[in-house]
Amino acid sequence: MATFPSLTPNSRSLDLGNYPQVVHVAVSGINLRFLQGSKRINQILTLGYSNITETDLQLIYTHYETQEGTLVPFDLPAAVWEGYASVPISAVDYNWRYAGTIAVDTGAPLRYNVSVQLASVVL
Repeated sequence: MATFPSLTPNSRSLDLGNYPQVVHVAVSGINLRFLQGSKRINQILTLGYSNITETDLQLIYTHYETQEGTLVPFDLPAAVWEGYASVPISAVDYNWRYAGTIAVDTGAPLRYNVSVQLASVVL
């Protein structure tokens, strides 16, 4: 299985999603919730890279192409979680896939700002 490029992001945003559930509304208006699994779904990780070189940008592009865009899941390297005392989402329980396209803009001559949005995949 492929692993995302080992680049430490300048910014990270994590939406922990929710546990899968079915909600039924009773005639009285009360919500009844039924848990459908034990692992969270719809977790979104947004990684921001500021002023990276074209070489690093190509690492991300190549990985995106190798994973066929949003199709094939992959592992995350430790560099993505650098700064955390413990990783908030276990690699034992989840892989990741691209949630959409990669956003790139020019930060300075020959430097790029990149935003990558990833979605968790339950193992």
